[in-house]
Amino acid sequence: MGTIITTTTNDSLVAGHISTITGKTGSAYMGISKAMLIEEAKRQMRTESGCHFLYRKVNGEIREAFGTLSRPLCGKHINGRGESPERRGCTCYWDMERGGFRSFRWENIIAVL
Repeated sequence: MGTIITTTTNDSLVAGHISTITGKTGSAYMGISKAMLIEEAKRQMRTESGCHFLYRKVNGEIREAFGTLSRPLCGKHINGRGESPERRGCTCYWDMERGGFRSFRWENIIAVL
């Protein structure tokens, strides 16, 4: 017997995160918890102080990142001609240590510190 989890959200992006992560991990619990971590990371990244978080890279390495989505810091590098990483199940951020855009797959986020 499978587990049914019902959640409501007015944000279609969060619902999309939950659905995608659940499909990739096979766990509704994982889908909901990681979607909430992503939203918290994005909320913190919208500030100038940014966000400190951990995620697993594609090669399995754990990456500790300091990222931001603050317009003064990364807005001048956005040209608006590319496809959004959100369509590929990724979140893009400006790496405050390395000075460039990076992204992580939704199912690979580990923690927001």
